[in-house]
Amino acid sequence: MKHLSSPLDAPARRAGRFAPTPTGALHLGNASTALLAHLCARALGHAAVLRVDDLDPRATPPGCLDGQLEDLDWLGLRYDEGPREGGPCGPYLQSARGARYALALDHLNARGLLYACTCSRKELAALAERAPRAPHAGEEGLPYPGRCRPTLPPRLRPPLALSALTAPLLRGAPPPLAPDLLAGALRLDVAGAVAEGLLPPTLALHDEVAGAWGCDLRAQVGDFVVCRRDGVFAYQLACAVDDVAQGCAVVVRGEDLLWSTARQRALLLCLGLPLDAHPRYAHVALVVDAAGERLAKRRESTQLRGLRAAGVPAAEVRRALSESWGGPPTGDLDLLAEWLTLARLPRGAARLPPWLAASLSP
Repeated sequence: MKHLSSPLDAPARRAGRFAPTPTGALHLGNASTALLAHLCARALGHAAVLRVDDLDPRATPPGCLDGQLEDLDWLGLRYDEGPREGGPCGPYLQSARGARYALALDHLNARGLLYACTCSRKELAALAERAPRAPHAGEEGLPYPGRCRPTLPPRLRPPLALSALTAPLLRGAPPPLAPDLLAGALRLDVAGAVAEGLLPPTLALHDEVAGAWGCDLRAQVGDFVVCRRDGVFAYQLACAVDDVAQGCAVVVRGEDLLWSTARQRALLLCLGLPLDAHPRYAHVALVVDAAGERLAKRRESTQLRGLRAAGVPAAEVRRALSESWGGPPTGDLDLLAEWLTLARLPRGAARLPPWLAASLSP
């Protein structure tokens, strides 16, 4: 692959993070990931960072973030850095970090790797119905078929006009959220980056839980959105940029986000950051109920605030989560941090112990 200069500051990898999206109440599944990320940071001697992934303020219900912070306090998790604690790599709200994402977009744009996609959701759904079923389409559905991709190779394309997106950020304000801010959603031209030698055709990856795996970037990932038409930066871009900028050493998150790793690593490579400078990733088991169903935010009995209201002690919740991972029957944070290693991160489904699962209503 070609060597690129990078706009990313890559400090020493010295942190572990939990990054909730404030769109609903935290439930036991969120608590499991939060606790594992916290314990992993402690076990490895890293700073515990809380970052709030609130990219679209319109999607955040009033009081939701405060409620999530209260839940994490009740669970017993104390962070070294976060929106309340501050720290050297702030701000810790993604809604306040737009200038960093715009800078990354500028560099991708200068290399001809962005294009505007005007396809509607209805059109994308119709394209997906006509496409042959790929055996490994990933969590985000079938790859985009390239309908709006320019015919010119990236090196010959003129940059897009992104001043409407970046000018407000230079003035210190977020871009206005409007349906016609950009000519279309901005996609990363993965196929073009492979053709130019900026990405390998097959990306070989290693996950601390899933082990070695790989993917065909063109066939299994495709050109994905990095900024919505209304100016909201995409999760993949913001997460990739922030995990590097905030010095994340190991990203612990649910296994449902495994395919996000391919997209985020592809972005970092296009931004000039070699693989050996990327964070390590660990995609852990999702918590399931007695019926084997994945937990949902709408089930009040599995929400942390519901458990608090029912008088369940936080230490018992921590003990139940530990047992679901195959860990020791204790809620003591110090003992759990001593027990946890990367090799002990949970694989497969994390099933709640019967004594707690029986008390959760469907």
